Amino acid sequence: MKKVYHVLVIEDDSFIRKVLRQTLKDDFEVTTTENGMEGMAWLEEGHPVDIILSDIQMPHMDGKNLISMLRASPVFRKLPIIILSTYADSDTRIACLKLGADDYIIKPFNPMEVKTKIMTVLRRVEANSVGQPNAD
Repeated sequence: MKKVYHVLVIEDDSFIRKVLRQTLKDDFEVTTTENGMEGMAWLEEGHPVDIILSDIQMPHMDGKNLISMLRASPVFRKLPIIILSTYADSDTRIACLKLGADDYIIKPFNPMEVKTKIMTVLRRVEANSVGQPNAD
């Protein structure tokens, strides 16, 4: 039986949340939250997730702060993160990748590209964890 990966979408735009849920629902379990604070609270409640898709520009906690918090956490530091953003400049992309994002997708995006990038990042994570002890 194929593993169903769980994707956490953290996005304040309800239309984008809906598009991503529709695009991903056949291949992934999808949970959505509206900002970084809600996303972190949901994670801290103990919900398992395999990858996060997050916007950068959100109220309460933006994507950069979210990446920093996740990478500083012993529990969530290895969780893959893909950033979705309207910022197309190299400086912002580089800053997010340096903070610890695994990929960066510029809005507007092709939903099928997002799905493919999620699968690619998860495949890389799986390949890197083969033969690795689970002691964190």
